Amino acid sequence: MGRFRSLQSRITALYSATFGLVMILVAIGIQFAIAHSAEDKVRSELNSSAEVINRIWSMRGQELESFARPLALDFGFREAVATDDDETIRTALRNIASRIDLPNAFVVKYDGRVVGMRPELDARYNGALWDELDSGWQSGALRLNGVTFQAVAAEIKAPALIGWLVLGRKLDTDEMQQLSALSAIPVSASIVRRSESGQWIYDATSHAITDKAVAGALLRMSASAVKHPEGIAERMDGKMVLVRPLGTFGGAATTGLLLDFSIADALAEYDLLRLTVLFAGALGLLLVAYASSRIARHIVRPISALEKATRLLAKGEWTTVPVASEDEIGALSSSFNAMSAGIAQREKRIRHMAYHDALTDLPNRLQLAEKFDELLGAIESTEGGLAVLCLDIDNFKIINDTLGHQVGDKLLKIAADRLRAAAAGHFVARTGGDEFCVLVVGPRVETAGELAAVLIDRLNQPMTIEGHLLKAGVSIGISRAPLDSMVADDLLKHADLAMYAAKAAGRGRYRFFTTDLDEEAQQRRAIEMALHDAIANGEFELYFQPLFDLKSNRFSAFEALIRWNRPGQGLVSPQDFIGVAEETGLIVPIGEWVLKEACRIAATWPADVSVAVNFSTVQFETPGLKNQVFQALATSGLAPSRLEIEITESLFLESSGQVLETLHSLKQVGARIALDDFGTGFSSLSYLRRFPFDKIKIDRSFIMELLKTREANAVVKAITDLAAALNMETTAEGVEDAEQVEALRAHGCTNVQGFLFSRPIPAGEVVALIQACATRYAA
Repeated sequence: MGRFRSLQSRITALYSATFGLVMILVAIGIQFAIAHSAEDKVRSELNSSAEVINRIWSMRGQELESFARPLALDFGFREAVATDDDETIRTALRNIASRIDLPNAFVVKYDGRVVGMRPELDARYNGALWDELDSGWQSGALRLNGVTFQAVAAEIKAPALIGWLVLGRKLDTDEMQQLSALSAIPVSASIVRRSESGQWIYDATSHAITDKAVAGALLRMSASAVKHPEGIAERMDGKMVLVRPLGTFGGAATTGLLLDFSIADALAEYDLLRLTVLFAGALGLLLVAYASSRIARHIVRPISALEKATRLLAKGEWTTVPVASEDEIGALSSSFNAMSAGIAQREKRIRHMAYHDALTDLPNRLQLAEKFDELLGAIESTEGGLAVLCLDIDNFKIINDTLGHQVGDKLLKIAADRLRAAAAGHFVARTGGDEFCVLVVGPRVETAGELAAVLIDRLNQPMTIEGHLLKAGVSIGISRAPLDSMVADDLLKHADLAMYAAKAAGRGRYRFFTTDLDEEAQQRRAIEMALHDAIANGEFELYFQPLFDLKSNRFSAFEALIRWNRPGQGLVSPQDFIGVAEETGLIVPIGEWVLKEACRIAATWPADVSVAVNFSTVQFETPGLKNQVFQALATSGLAPSRLEIEITESLFLESSGQVLETLHSLKQVGARIALDDFGTGFSSLSYLRRFPFDKIKIDRSFIMELLKTREANAVVKAITDLAAALNMETTAEGVEDAEQVEALRAHGCTNVQGFLFSRPIPAGEVVALIQACATRYAA
């Protein structure tokens, strides 16, 4: 089957097989026609030969009869028969035999005695011969003394029947050959007779006829000898056979003529025609195969070109095929070229999309990774250098959330264009969100720093987007290869750490990676892993710091402060782990525990003492916060009005409008909302307008300067007056001496908090502190 895998070979084989099949059918038809024609011809010729032989037979019979009848009517001959004058009879018989060359002539007398030409031939015939003659037999084949003759019989009357004159011509092989020679075709003639056992045998040899078909035909001929004296002609085993009765007895043939002729001999004359047809068919097949191959090659050549081009296209190699015709193949080639061009364009587009950021059209992380491999490989071979600058736009989340994603996207596009222009000649990529990366090949440390300063200055330039005047700064972290690492992921991680350090240092600046940053990151990672264990093992506990009411001179509330009782290290301050908890999201389960535990403990305090719980921005971004508060209140039995929820301004800066909805729902339940660290943000007054807080907590930075500067004193006074006007309470944080308390009382501040009254204490000491305060001020 392998040789027919090609389309050309299959087309050639198909056409050749079709032609060959047609030629075979034609040959079969011709052969059938020849065979049928030959059979008809042989049958016709055989019948003609039989007719000729029959006429010769009849003529010879008539000849014998023409001699027999006059002799049988001759007076002298009849007198000799009647008077038993055997010598006269023999003389007459010899005379007539010599004239017509008869081998046998005799007289069968009425008494059954036979008188022949010679005395030694005389013999008494059996009764069957007499019965045959007596029944009217006059001519035919006659068996005498083991020899078959063509014989005729004439009655001898004087006037009554006194005998029969029988003249016989011997039927032997020579006679049959002479008769066969008279035929137009080389027919084989034989005398057959029925033996005494009823079996048909050849007369010349006395051999039985073993051919069942011939024997059957002889039986049918014998049975219908009277009705069909012309005989029966049939085809048998590749030859045509005719059997004809010669002698009958009792209406059945006893002797017959068997003529046969080989049909193969008849077909031999058509051998030339058959050879001609065979030769013409073979030649035609070769011509068809050659023509089919040429046609197939003409068809397949452009298809092969298309197939080859398709394989190249599958490998990603753009290619075209020549259009050599205007037929279907040419149209297919044109369509393929159009498809190939389209695929090439789409592949180019897809590859561009795969390697570029859709928004800014800068290279993306995938292309950055490949560029890293290329540049780091070059560094290894050339001992060059590489600086990685990771950039993050400052305050992007605030702009994106407050002004919308459309403004944020346009800001990113402008930032990308400025980076592309300022870092011309260097590889610039967007790595995600508001983060970008610049690769600088072979720089000195100073060069990387100089480029970072240029980028910071360029991105710090104001921009106007949809009517908003924006100033988006950028913080940059720098790592270097091979100084810091030769691994791309490590270089990016180091640059990120340096960038976060730059943000922590005040934003709008750059910082190089140092090993201590990595150590800090490792420490933060260790804290993160330890926090997981702390949550699982219950290593946290709450401390409480009181809030003193300046009007009633009592402790009106306690702020819940978490402590981590880390095994082997003792109590860990929130400043050391809360930041990590917020970055990793662990603040959510920690905050949930703080809320439930604070409510549970506060429920054991006097009914006029509240508990304040700080909530992180991350907690507000978690679905289900409202349900957590409801569940904590319901489980502990704490009145909602005794729960103060403290939030910072960063919650508004970094969150969406969903925050206001959550705060309103909590306030409707009855919980109090306090704004912590007021005065340190950028738009505090707008927050007070957007949400009616119950309390404002004045940041400790103002309290520390309260007695030292007029400005701080004026700010505190302004805040207290503003809160009073809005019907809000105020709490001053970080109070450490009595003079601060009096100044705050004079400004109308309602609550104070600080070390002056108490440091944070364990939950078990709260009740005692409340009682001590009540006793002190009661006196």
